Amino acid sequence: MSEDLKKYFTTGEFAKLCNIKKQTLFHYDEIGLFSPEIKKDNGYRYYSYHQFELFQVINLFKEVGVPLKEIKSLIKGKTPGRIVPLLKEKTVEIEDKINKLKHLQKIIQTKVALAEQALKTDFSSVSFQFLNEEKYLISRYTLDLPERKYIAAISELIHYVESRKLDEGYPVGGIFAREQILKKDFYNYSHFYIKVKEGIDTVNHHVRPKGLYAVGYQKGEEVEDAYSRMIQFIEKNGMQIGEYAYEEFMLDEVMVDGFENQITKILIQVKEM
Repeated sequence: MSEDLKKYFTTGEFAKLCNIKKQTLFHYDEIGLFSPEIKKDNGYRYYSYHQFELFQVINLFKEVGVPLKEIKSLIKGKTPGRIVPLLKEKTVEIEDKINKLKHLQKIIQTKVALAEQALKTDFSSVSFQFLNEEKYLISRYTLDLPERKYIAAISELIHYVESRKLDEGYPVGGIFAREQILKKDFYNYSHFYIKVKEGIDTVNHHVRPKGLYAVGYQKGEEVEDAYSRMIQFIEKNGMQIGEYAYEEFMLDEVMVDGFENQITKILIQVKEM
């Protein structure tokens, strides 16, 4: 190898530097996107360290979803006046992608936390727990609504949360008024809700009061058994049902197969006799 060529990278060396396969460099050369600075008659190819920066820009465009054909057009006849605005535009796109990934990460972390909590829980237990105030985004009033309007109310709530990027991975929950529990009307929520930490407005929200709650669990469709067990526990301890009860999935179809294996957490507000 001549002294001049010692200053260049071979195809294998440059591929290793860029953390890619040699075949990628061959392909880029074939389509006229990125070629070695030197091609010898014997077929050997050599890349300059100056080309590393250009390759990084090509890789950047590829990572944000720009097709190779379009990248080729973008870098042909490069000038600062063309490239700088383009890089600024891609910076905005990358920031948006990072925010979306952070949002997805938050959703996944919430679901993992709920599942880990479920793994430590005795689902046959009923206990009293003092809970702090929480605010929920809620649907419109759904008690005794016809089926299609009932479904529409759920859809509206989910769309509201999704469109404002408020979803943090918490499942849709349901709110019962005291009268529904006493009538054993366990399939007729007054509102649906979703727990979020931000974006609560004064119109679409409900405050779960701070105070004492009976906490129990329902597996699958065993709703009447779950409420009967909890009401007996409440009365046995000299308490009575408060104004509201709340239901939310702990293990939903993301974590388990079949509705019969899903676990619902039930929170019944209680007060003294």
